[in-house]
Amino acid sequence: KGNEGSPDGNDIQGVTTGVGGYGTWDLNGRAIGQGGLPRPEYNVQDEGRVVVTITVNPEGRVIKTDINPRTNTTNPALRQAALRAASQALFNRIDGLNNQMGTITYYFQLK
Repeated sequence: KGNEGSPDGNDIQGVTTGVGGYGTWDLNGRAIGQGGLPRPEYNVQDEGRVVVTITVNPEGRVIKTDINPRTNTTNPALRQAALRAASQALFNRIDGLNNQMGTITYYFQLK
């Protein structure tokens, strides 16, 4: 009985943190939903890190996004691509009424 995997996890399936070639997330142990972390779409030749502060409701939907001060690029196209992708992320559902805040970090590389 109980949840498999991470002792910090709160869902039977999924992972509680992510690492990949294009992004990571941290939402107090909540798992990313099916389909994984949405990839940002961009067509500029620039690179950098965009950190997006997210607010997620108990149903797992991102209801607010903001650029975090840890972002190291001023490129508006990369910032907008990160905000759009982050707003499409889905996380696991939890009991309760409180929203949670966390971050999604996207790493943009030259194409």
